[in-house]
Amino acid sequence: MANHVGNAAASGSSPVPAPGPARPRARGRGDLTERSRERILRSALEEFAARGFDGTTTAAIARKAGVTQPLVHYHFTSKLALWQAAVRMAFEVSSQAFRGVELELRDLAPLDQMKVLTRRYVRFSASHPELARIISHESMQGGERLRWLNEETIGGHFDWFRTLYEQGIAEGWMKPLPLMNVLSSLGASGAYLFMVRASMWETYGVDVTDPVVVERHADTIIELFFHGLVREVPA
Repeated sequence: MANHVGNAAASGSSPVPAPGPARPRARGRGDLTERSRERILRSALEEFAARGFDGTTTAAIARKAGVTQPLVHYHFTSKLALWQAAVRMAFEVSSQAFRGVELELRDLAPLDQMKVLTRRYVRFSASHPELARIISHESMQGGERLRWLNEETIGGHFDWFRTLYEQGIAEGWMKPLPLMNVLSSLGASGAYLFMVRASMWETYGVDVTDPVVVERHADTIIELFFHGLVREVPA
């Protein structure tokens, strides 16, 4: 390029300027629309988790997402449709958190598999408390939304735990406690700390989203449940 510029100068003509950096391509309308939809869903999940279905308005969701209310209605035909879409998104995130667990459990003894599943559940609850809060709201009220949640496999990641627990009862290394009580207690204890993050800070001065605190809580749940559930087998 230096030779070309020198030749141009020698001949009296102006050198051709080097091309500048390429301008970033403008985002298409479809891309912007999808991004706004994602913001609406994230904001809706937070609002429904904090205030429940009845206490949440599409206007509040629009303000939180930084969009207009008509845009919310453009993407979602009703508040119920928006609630369902937000919860489905949360369930998908939950599924991703447990993805690949089969390989992690493959070479472990059944009791250790249960501990791994419990720890994963605690970690997910710490980073995504919204789903547990929404389930809690709906479980207190009952009705069509709760039935919809059950059809969407509420607590579906406990299915593997349920199978292992029933196996343990059959083989004699688990106490035969009622399954409903065991799964409900495990689900509540694993998630509750993170559902009431503000209360934990006010009471104990602890940020429960701190990774060290999360792992400590997982250790505590595992210690409490598995030392309390495991039956001592005579030597």
